[in-house]
Amino acid sequence: MSNITKSPALHACAMGLSLLLAAGGAQAETIEFNASNWQPESTALVQNGYKEWAAHLEDISNGTLKAKVFNGSVLLPPAAHLSGVRDGIAQVAFHAGTYTPADIPLDNILAQLAFNYADNFVATLAVTDINMNDAELQAQWDRHNIVFGGGFATIPYRLFCTTKVTSLADLEGKKLRMPGSVHSDWAKSVGAVPVNVPSSEMYSGLEKGQLDCASNTIEQLKTSSLWDIAKYTTMVELGIYYAGYEWGINKDFWKSLSDEQRRWMFDAFSLAMARTMMGYVKAGEAVLEEVASMGVTVYEPEADLKKSITDFKANATAAAIKVGTEKFKVANAADLVDRFEATIAKWEALLADVDRTDEAAVAALVKSEIYDKIDVSTYGQ
Repeated sequence: MSNITKSPALHACAMGLSLLLAAGGAQAETIEFNASNWQPESTALVQNGYKEWAAHLEDISNGTLKAKVFNGSVLLPPAAHLSGVRDGIAQVAFHAGTYTPADIPLDNILAQLAFNYADNFVATLAVTDINMNDAELQAQWDRHNIVFGGGFATIPYRLFCTTKVTSLADLEGKKLRMPGSVHSDWAKSVGAVPVNVPSSEMYSGLEKGQLDCASNTIEQLKTSSLWDIAKYTTMVELGIYYAGYEWGINKDFWKSLSDEQRRWMFDAFSLAMARTMMGYVKAGEAVLEEVASMGVTVYEPEADLKKSITDFKANATAAAIKVGTEKFKVANAADLVDRFEATIAKWEALLADVDRTDEAAVAALVKSEIYDKIDVSTYGQ
């Protein structure tokens, strides 16, 4: 299938448009488009967020919106999931925002705060809420020809190592794969050496000795087969990860859709977001039950290691503002941080009485409190 081109004459062909007979006998236009997520297929971000989302979208749109889902680096390498959406190679894609900090500085300022949080439900919804409603963040995505469709957040990051690591002394000089700058800053603060590589390169790095430990979420032991080579897991809480987007949408593609089709996209995102948040938690719990059978030993961190994390969190907000002001030259970085922290508090309250194991209840909350409040006729224009 060809990529989208800005030429009106070629637009329909490039989108893979075809005419199908709808159930009632009338002709209906089917739009086929590329959707890419470079994570492993078994992760919640792909399975719930892309595979199931695409099937649900096709269903509720009566077959008129059909996503061709790519995972791994089949369509685009990890770092190209910003430019790839901008240029229309993928019409919808996942992107890890810390891979392109210079391009999306506001996103990376907020990413600095991730070390403070452990709740993937609250963070996912706060990230989605602020990115879809904050004028400054909207302008950031608009500059890249991208419509922000929805966010994500992981469960807490742990350490998977080739030797036992439970204390600060054990970390001295160790090469740690870290997902972003704030996590790298913590690694430096405890005498370790941060290595910033995509999660797709964790296994090879550990196998070749280029890494002593990899930091990621617990289910990655299974989905990335890390438990084959990293036999020591330390249950530190190194924050979470939520930079970028779960669904970034090419603006030209979004504008080509009708209001009804845009609403179908949002409705499908609502359910997929609920499933992804729940899927992350379930996958983590399941893997913890399997690790012993795979020869992995799980350790709790010693007191000095836990204290280093607590101390680092105490300065995370001030550090995020400093990074925003000094590195990214954002004059109002403190205001942005304040707005985000207020959004976190909002979602902590909204989720307080919600049964997080009830898929319908979670999806209904996402739909009513975020997507239904967006005017699809003007959003992303």
